[in-house]
Amino acid sequence: MLILLLLAGFSIVPTSLRAESGAPPPTFDVPFDDIDPAVAQAELTRHIAVFLNRLQTYRGSSPETIRDQVTGDIERNEREALVVAKRFADHGVLEGYDFLEGSLIAGQYLVLQRPVNGLNEFIDYYEALKTSLTEHYGQPSEDRTVWTNDLYQPLPDYWGIAVQMGHLRYAARWDTPAGMITIELT
Repeated sequence: MLILLLLAGFSIVPTSLRAESGAPPPTFDVPFDDIDPAVAQAELTRHIAVFLNRLQTYRGSSPETIRDQVTGDIERNEREALVVAKRFADHGVLEGYDFLEGSLIAGQYLVLQRPVNGLNEFIDYYEALKTSLTEHYGQPSEDRTVWTNDLYQPLPDYWGIAVQMGHLRYAARWDTPAGMITIELT
């Protein structure tokens, strides 16, 4: 009886799992990121332009005023800070608004996820954003590329790994009449 059960069990195993089937295993083409990198960079630049415009327009405003202007999930809502969680493509984003004595004084836009389209995806995002800011505000007053460990420096295709490991950091700053704009990739 046990032999019959074993034979019956074997006969219901899908054909693709049987060694004698000879059929190739199924393959799946599942991309990590369906968005064209150029489109994603342009979209990120647009999102950040909206964020910067909000900072400029509502500078000096109360946390309540900013809360009424933003969309997304409020992660932190305090007198000195408002943090809103959003999504951009397949990445988490945090928009941060800093207040001093109830007035908006600064903001931060953070993209929070490992690259999904390629090792250097965020470096490409950084460069696209820097180009956009340079076109709008002129040359940055400070523009740095900092290597704390040069292991990957001769391998540009792996610089994204260097950023993830903390070996490489990019930073630029623009001084404007309305304040300072900085971007960093860490």
